[in-house]
Amino acid sequence: MPKFDTHFYKSSMFIVILSFFLYITGNFWLPLYNKLTVSLIEHLQSLFLLFMCYYTYHYAKSVKNDSNIYKFWIWTIFWWFMLFGRGISWGRDFFPDVSRIYYKIIASIIIAIPLLTIFLPTIRQEIVRRYKYETIPVWHLFFAFLFLGIADIAEHRRLGYEFLVLEPTRKDLIEELMEIPCLLSLALTTFYMQKNEQKRLNNSC
Repeated sequence: MPKFDTHFYKSSMFIVILSFFLYITGNFWLPLYNKLTVSLIEHLQSLFLLFMCYYTYHYAKSVKNDSNIYKFWIWTIFWWFMLFGRGISWGRDFFPDVSRIYYKIIASIIIAIPLLTIFLPTIRQEIVRRYKYETIPVWHLFFAFLFLGIADIAEHRRLGYEFLVLEPTRKDLIEELMEIPCLLSLALTTFYMQKNEQKRLNNSC
């Protein structure tokens, strides 16, 4: 059975404070500039996701002596890249005149790679091992799913939308702002796993 870390870290408090700050500024203070602000936030998110791809690859190289761990972190890069691809609408944001069928093909390939590689024996074994023996940061994962859900509420006008988006014109802005704590929580989960992993590897030397 997995071990759960329920400690509420300072980083978790930062996520809470940041989310309230983004909610207030998004609804009352941040100017839209004819959707330029939304585009800027989207591009910053894309840069962050590319950074996580690079960072994860850099970390993977440091543990390549352990084949299973190395392949696991290379596999996670595909997930970060998939989020990057979704963030730029699979490239449609930069080339809107290209036929949508090409972007559907690109999206299908980028999504299929991390999903299908789950069935590789090495990846599957490493996932099972981590589930059984590694510590799971409860609050980091909770906030990742929470703010993913909140962003989805803003995007699709689900239950609670009227309390989240106070002006309809700010719908896209609130959606993008609520994705920020989600992405940061995913990054914190990654850092947490890597930190514990390094302790274990150092102790086993």
